[in-house]
Amino acid sequence: MDNLLQMAWPFILMGVIFYVMIYRPQKRDQKKRTEMLDSLKVGTNIVTIGGILGTITKVQEDKVRIKVAEGVEFHIRKSAVGGVITSAFSKNDTKKKAEPEAKPAEAPAEEAPKAEGTGEEK
Repeated sequence: MDNLLQMAWPFILMGVIFYVMIYRPQKRDQKKRTEMLDSLKVGTNIVTIGGILGTITKVQEDKVRIKVAEGVEFHIRKSAVGGVITSAFSKNDTKKKAEPEAKPAEAPAEEAPKAEGTGEEK
């Protein structure tokens, strides 16, 4: 019996490592994605798995309609939503609200001496 336990403990250890390093993180990520897909609503900015940016205009059970430009809307499956874009990337926030940073005063550089000729010699 003791000999069997000594032979089995590496397999048990590999099973525990598999569970901790692969299975649990995958389940956690799957749960986050399911929550993200369930929380989609009209007006949310998204990016599809194909890289298309758009705003949700209609949410149905298994698909959403997104607006990608003026007069351009199309339906995609919810599973094709790659992620929700945070407000940091929205059009309203791209305008600079803060004053530009002041650059340190620099002394005017002296003019570099001009090279004579074209540099080509025959």
